Amino acid sequence: MIHPYQGHYEYSNEVISNWNSRVIGVYYCGYVGLENKLAILYIGKGTGENGIRGRLLDHLRNDNWPDATHFGYQICDNISEIEEWEASEIKTYKPKYNEQGR
Repeated sequence: MIHPYQGHYEYSNEVISNWNSRVIGVYYCGYVGLENKLAILYIGKGTGENGIRGRLLDHLRNDNWPDATHFGYQICDNISEIEEWEASEIKTYKPKYNEQGR
């Protein structure tokens, strides 16, 4: 099951480091645009031991996407759901920082 979108949260080391969660799923990084909607710059998946939180911290350490200010996510129940949902969302939104056509 793909759970409802949760966000927008500030995309910062402080916020993500203090987020006590290891949920797995698909996450969206971007900035809040018109009508309080997230303008998506990158879509990724968090499937490892540290889930979405761990992946976001990796991106922050590597200083990926300096124009991203917020993130949101959708929890999924299993890895196959995550992989299918991520691919579908990338195809739909065509984020600036995702490799197209993978």
